[in-house]
Amino acid sequence: MAKSNKSRFAIMGMLALVPKSSGYDIKKLMEGSTQYFWKESYSSIYPVLGALVEEGLIMQHEDVSKSERQRNVYELTAEGRRELKEWINKPVECEQFRNELLLKLFFGEIVPPSTTRQHVEEFHRMLVGKDKLYKTIKDKLQLEHKNEPGLPYWLMTLDFGLCQVKAAIEWCVNTLKQYKKLEKR
Repeated sequence: MAKSNKSRFAIMGMLALVPKSSGYDIKKLMEGSTQYFWKESYSSIYPVLGALVEEGLIMQHEDVSKSERQRNVYELTAEGRRELKEWINKPVECEQFRNELLLKLFFGEIVPPSTTRQHVEEFHRMLVGKDKLYKTIKDKLQLEHKNEPGLPYWLMTLDFGLCQVKAAIEWCVNTLKQYKKLEKR
């Protein structure tokens, strides 16, 4: 199943966490939580919301409480919650991993070693920044959401990212050592 088909579950999951959210609210919720492993754009959120309403998996309500202008908010129906639970219970489908850095590195003999070394150095810098960010997010979650029932799951998700970044940083360090040997030739 393609990412776009699973967008429905990401959106339904957000509505399970924060009922009566607008499309804008869902996007902001994702930016503050799942954006590091699952992003959705407004252009994908709104059509999915429409389809979920048509399928009877979510309900749409008009809400004017937050501002003068009318906005639509959504919440899961019982059928939507059942379908979300059913999807969560299914085995995970592994998606094809794509990494442009690794693709360029694979064809690295075509250019001078310094070219791809720079790509690895940039990637390393980005990872170090991401590591700091993830650690800050972890500290903030533990401080501000210590009584939330979802916190253990959020931390497990975040720990995956931290472990992935740590392993990638280690790979960068080892790869940059190999570049020193290549550039001496």
